[in-house]
Amino acid sequence: MKILIRLWTVWCFTIAPFLFFIYAILMILLIMIPLNAFTYIFYQITPYFSTFLLFIMGVKINLTGFNPYVQKDPTIYISNHKSYLDIFIISAMLPGKLKYLGKAEVFKWPVFGWLAKISGQIPVQRESKESRAYSYDLMKLSLEQGYSIILFPEGGWKNNNDKTSSNPYNFTKDKMLQDFRNGAFRLSMDTQCHIVPIVLLNAQKRFSDLTKQMIPGTADVHVFKPIDPKNSSNIEDLNNKCFNLTLGKLNDYKL
Repeated sequence: MKILIRLWTVWCFTIAPFLFFIYAILMILLIMIPLNAFTYIFYQITPYFSTFLLFIMGVKINLTGFNPYVQKDPTIYISNHKSYLDIFIISAMLPGKLKYLGKAEVFKWPVFGWLAKISGQIPVQRESKESRAYSYDLMKLSLEQGYSIILFPEGGWKNNNDKTSSNPYNFTKDKMLQDFRNGAFRLSMDTQCHIVPIVLLNAQKRFSDLTKQMIPGTADVHVFKPIDPKNSSNIEDLNNKCFNLTLGKLNDYKL
């Protein structure tokens, strides 16, 4: 079994860069068309590309709870974060124009970083107060322009493979769910956009940065119904509500 998993991992690490290269070539060709048309095509293609990429790597999404395709208004999606697969899982299951808030280092990656830049994704240097403030303003503007925003309010993850980290947050090693930062919930209160918690239940079992192994199978995901910020008394209340929903679903899944 270990040999098969290693062979499958080699296959995934070979085919994924190739598919990204083809995708990047397509995006380069699309740059030549008007910006509005490019944006429309990019956001139409991306969910299919993510779905196809997961399929090639042997990952099938099992979605329970709220169907995000009925959500038409600009929305703030939040998710727990445990794997590099998380972005592709979310991209495959969410409709419409989406922008991610991602760590600035990702925007320096070959191909993937270039795609993030040209598609208008929002970088943030977590150690910089000025960068966080600028990214917050970009998220508010994007919501006003009709985009939905995807954030990972834990700010990253920590496990046994993290010997050193420049992350400013005091992560606890191997904790099921890190404390949520307030940014997503302040954004929801300020804009009055609904917030939708997404719980990635086992993405780290499909691919973990600890083992560097791809294991085909089902990626279980639960989506909660949109939460109206008007029903929360303050930012902390909204934060706690979303955190407890997410943690409760993770605990239920582990039982």
